Amino acid sequence: MKNTEKNQSMNKIKKVLLVGLGGLGCVCASSIKDTNSAQLKILVDEERLKKYSKEKTVFNLKEYDFDYILPDNKDYKADLIIIATKASGLNEAIRNIKNFATDKTLFISLLNGIHSEKELGKFYGKENISTCFFIGHSCIREGRNITQDGTYKLVIGGLKKEKLKEITNFFDVSKIKYEVSQNIQEEYWKKFLINVGINQLSAATGLTLKEIKKDKILSESLKKLMYEASLIAEQEGIKSNKKIYESAVNFLFKEIEDATPSMLQDIKAKRKTEVEIFSGTIIQLGKKYNINTPENRKIYEEIKKIERNDK
Repeated sequence: MKNTEKNQSMNKIKKVLLVGLGGLGCVCASSIKDTNSAQLKILVDEERLKKYSKEKTVFNLKEYDFDYILPDNKDYKADLIIIATKASGLNEAIRNIKNFATDKTLFISLLNGIHSEKELGKFYGKENISTCFFIGHSCIREGRNITQDGTYKLVIGGLKKEKLKEITNFFDVSKIKYEVSQNIQEEYWKKFLINVGINQLSAATGLTLKEIKKDKILSESLKKLMYEASLIAEQEGIKSNKKIYESAVNFLFKEIEDATPSMLQDIKAKRKTEVEIFSGTIIQLGKKYNINTPENRKIYEEIKKIERNDK
């Protein structure tokens, strides 16, 4: 039996519900659609249904006609639910997926920040929710045209072995790139530090990573933003916070040459940013743990000002 046939036969995930058809959602949806690895439904509201029906989603120059489903449908039960909305859409997503979840449904959240798995767990139980994050080159979105150059992986972990295996078997069949982490919480927080740094500073300055690294003052600001986040990580139980900070700095300054983060794209498109889940979270937890966070306070106000001026 060929490997692809073997993986297909081992794949227990037959029905998938995806919420959020932006950049990361399209990375997953396009792979599932192209491989026909599962029955895929995209959860939308009435407004998006009309929009997507008129304006097809184009991912990497290929037009996709996905199968959409509304929240009030009660006939479709998903083996896997993938949440790929913006952070501001999480609460709505949690409400809208209730008709599609069973006690055996597995969950993956691709949201930035450190809160989505916790929020999902309050409603659907922690035992079926994989800790997961996307790392790779940014998706570039212009309307319904989305591109991503294929350099990425989904890092997953935090589930019992047999449940994690169900997801990885499905990823194999779907040709979704992934890595299973044995230290998922450390890597999860490292990704958060990176986002707190480059996503926010890029949005506030209008500069890419490469441009920021050329400026000594901005480079120091980038490090300070991440350092404050590392202090919060320690209080949240991540004892290897110093190692995570050093690894995050190394990643941005040595391992990757350039990036155009999603928050910079949001600023340019005059969309609301995810500043609340980055510096907003750092400020809130800083108050909780009595940790001073001046760099994150400063950049929070700068980004909020830009958002107000864009209205």
